[in-house]
Amino acid sequence: MTIRNIAIPRKLALAFAVLIATFSIVSLVVFANVRTLHQVAATRDEAKLASDHADDMLNGVVEGQSAVRGYVLLGKPAFLDTYKENAAAITAAAAEFNRHAARPDQAERVRRFLAAVETWQRTKVEPTLAAFAEPATREQARELAGSKQLGAMRDSIKEIQAAQQAWVDQQDAAQRHAETMVTLALALGGAIAVALAGAMGMLLSRSIARPVVAIASVMEELAAGRHQVALPSADRRDEIGTMARAVAVFRDAAVEKARDEQERQAVFAEVGDGLARLADADLAARFSGFPPAYAKLEQDFNAAMDAMAQVMGAVTSATNGINDGAADIRAASDDLSQRTEQQAASLEETAAAMEEITSTVKETAASAAQANQTVEAARVEAEQSAEVVERAVAAMGGIERASSEIGEIIGVIDAIAFQTNLLALNAGVEAARAGDAGKGFAVVASEVRALAQRSAEAARDVKGKITAATGQVDAGVTLVNAAGDALARISARVGELSGLVRTIATAAEQQATGLQQVNTAVAEMDNVTQQNAAMVEEATAAARSLAVEADSLAQQVSRFRVGAAPRAASPVHQLQQRAAAGVRRLAGARATAVTDDWSGF
Repeated sequence: MTIRNIAIPRKLALAFAVLIATFSIVSLVVFANVRTLHQVAATRDEAKLASDHADDMLNGVVEGQSAVRGYVLLGKPAFLDTYKENAAAITAAAAEFNRHAARPDQAERVRRFLAAVETWQRTKVEPTLAAFAEPATREQARELAGSKQLGAMRDSIKEIQAAQQAWVDQQDAAQRHAETMVTLALALGGAIAVALAGAMGMLLSRSIARPVVAIASVMEELAAGRHQVALPSADRRDEIGTMARAVAVFRDAAVEKARDEQERQAVFAEVGDGLARLADADLAARFSGFPPAYAKLEQDFNAAMDAMAQVMGAVTSATNGINDGAADIRAASDDLSQRTEQQAASLEETAAAMEEITSTVKETAASAAQANQTVEAARVEAEQSAEVVERAVAAMGGIERASSEIGEIIGVIDAIAFQTNLLALNAGVEAARAGDAGKGFAVVASEVRALAQRSAEAARDVKGKITAATGQVDAGVTLVNAAGDALARISARVGELSGLVRTIATAAEQQATGLQQVNTAVAEMDNVTQQNAAMVEEATAAARSLAVEADSLAQQVSRFRVGAAPRAASPVHQLQQRAAAGVRRLAGARATAVTDDWSGF
């Protein structure tokens, strides 16, 4: 396990543990040396006290000898008391020396010194005092007291003092060594502690501060909208790695959201273009290449446009059929007009031209039957066209419902953006409560809130576009309804025309059966001929009305572009001209027949 994968609290605990251990070791070394220093100082003080008591022992011997000499010379008992006091003081000083020195070698030297003192007292002092007690030997006592008696004791004291001084010097050296060790321990310990603190600081800076600064820099890049940034320390197993992976989640979410926004904008632009083309009566618009989330919309729109294209194709075909039927009706009317003209002109030749008239009437009846069939077929096609228009209206309603569903989806997106805005606001408030520790997250929360607001504005903009497109779809529905109404009127006109043609056929049959009575019924034939002429006028008027309705239907249908095929030229204007010419010819023929035939008759 590397330091990158250790948790931050453990890193801090480890760093402080190293520093605490260092300070503890330094403190233990210093404490041990200070304790040694105190022990050395105490031993040195005891050694000095022992030296003082050694001096007291020597002084007791010297003063005791002086007291013996004074007593021998002057005979005063006070000197004898002084000698006794010094003898006791020597013993006490020796005991104190042994207590403070606490050394076996010195105790041995003191023992030898006391033995020398005892020898001096036994061999020198006591004989001197005994001699002084006798008057005869006082002079001898004075001589004995004046002899040198302290050489051995002085040498013994010097040996004791020399050994004691050597011990004091040794303790002084130990004290200086302890002081040096304390100073060295403090200096080295402080230097080591400072070095370790610096090393731990650099290590913590490299393992904590630098990655945090790097992650903060990445968060600033993300906040600025630059999502193509690499995330450092994402492979770590500590809190820095957790932060990096959390930032990676924010980055990936922002990238995904930006991509979704681009796809949504592209889809909305495509939908707007398709609806605009639909409002412009262009049924060739198709969607392709939509993202998977909008594939259903693409399929529904294309299916609706295909259905509408089929409907309008059928309407166009029905319109062409109506125009063809109108042409047939016009031709039949012209033919019937000619036959009627011939009948009116040939009344004087009725008897001789019975067979020709019979043939003509049969042909007229056949033409009328054919015209009746044509008109009936046109009526059926008109009804079918009306059904196709109803399906077109249903398809437009499906498009309108799809637009409404898109509006609902955009409403959901707007609500999500609003909730995101509220969450970002709450996050900003919590980050503000956190103080300096939450500044970075406050920046992210602010950017998330701004992004949510932009998403809401974009959703409202798109919703406005969808609303406008829905209005255009409503306009398309109105146009298709108008086309359906025109087809209904055409169907009614075709029904009227069918009735008229059937009437003409009946009249022709009556003419065929009445030819046997032509000779006796010329007047009646003339009346029938006049009725036929009137019916031809009505048929011509019906054909003219049918041409007008067909022209209106063609104008309505011509607004729609159903594919790449060119539009067929509308023959309605030609039909109107030809129908008018036929009427004029019929009127002229009738006038000629009446003038010529009846005048001849």
